[in-house]
Amino acid sequence: MKKTILSVVLLGVCSMASAQLSTRENQDTRYKFGGRPVAGDMALTFGLTINNASFGDDGDSTRSISVWNRLSRGNLITGKKFVSDDVAYRAGIRLYRDSRSVKGEFDSTAQLSNMLSEAEFKSASREYMFVPGIEKHFSSSNIFDVYTAGDLYLGFGRDKSISSTTDRQGRTTSTTMTTPYTIVGLGGVIGVNVFVLDLPISLGVEYGLSAFWQLGDKTKVEVEEADGDSYEYFTVANDPFVGAHSGYSSVKQKYMTMNTNDQVRVVMNIYFN
Repeated sequence: MKKTILSVVLLGVCSMASAQLSTRENQDTRYKFGGRPVAGDMALTFGLTINNASFGDDGDSTRSISVWNRLSRGNLITGKKFVSDDVAYRAGIRLYRDSRSVKGEFDSTAQLSNMLSEAEFKSASREYMFVPGIEKHFSSSNIFDVYTAGDLYLGFGRDKSISSTTDRQGRTTSTTMTTPYTIVGLGGVIGVNVFVLDLPISLGVEYGLSAFWQLGDKTKVEVEEADGDSYEYFTVANDPFVGAHSGYSSVKQKYMTMNTNDQVRVVMNIYFN
């Protein structure tokens, strides 16, 4: 009797399990490819530069200026907007300013060899860079996207410092150093994007040719001495004639560099509207 009851129970459990398995629906794991942007869409753009993250390197006469957005301090903030399904305007911007000032009076009872009563120091550095550009897209595929783009780099900056001291007789000596500079650049790239599933994300590669010109970047030094005399002269960074003179009465300096594939980068776009 017990064996008969156990057999009936087992048959019932098996029947229920079979019914559940026969009615279960598998999860749909198919993915769509449909994230291609259209007119009116915008994107935030980030890039990992493979071979050259900036214009200028330490040790030469150029300034090291970032020319892409790698999520690092001092990089450009970059984005784009599609004005049609196959044309997008792109732009980058960088704003930088750093300043410091120190002003103090010396203790009149201190035994100072230079007999100074006051000292003041001010310094400020600023830089602004704007990079407008345009993209032309050729493929209408929802998977691969091929395009070409051109960029114009416009950068302006200035470094300035003022150092002055006043002695016990009220005579002031000051030195002012001012260094303005301008950066102009042109870039042309070919890019390939791959859209990630149905997400508003694409990954790609850009490569091409760029050219940069650095203008100015000479330092004007203005000196006012305690006896009332004043004079000025110019210096340049990494002077090839260092030691042969104490300063230029006038000087011009410019630097130009151009190369292919000097801005190869992996690019990620995050689209929104």
